[in-house]
Amino acid sequence: MLIPQELEAQPKVQDEHWPSKGAVKFTDVSLRYRPTTELCLKNLTFEVSPGLKVGVVGRTGAGKSTMSLALSRIVEICGGSIEIDGVNISQIDIN
Repeated sequence: MLIPQELEAQPKVQDEHWPSKGAVKFTDVSLRYRPTTELCLKNLTFEVSPGLKVGVVGRTGAGKSTMSLALSRIVEICGGSIEIDGVNISQIDIN
């Protein structure tokens, strides 16, 4: 029996130059590591304009690593959206 590891295949981004600017937008992002656990990120919303460098700081357990795992889709979010240059990353194929 196969265990599903990721979501079904999504369409590829049509623009071969994507991402070109680097704008990042988190909108009401929520994430939990397992269905039975509490949310690690709760309705996180922020924007980073293209060309800016950002440092993320906070206490242990504040969600810094979880944000990067969500951005790279190592862990899928359970609510909200993450956009890079206006493209919702949950709608694209990660392969």
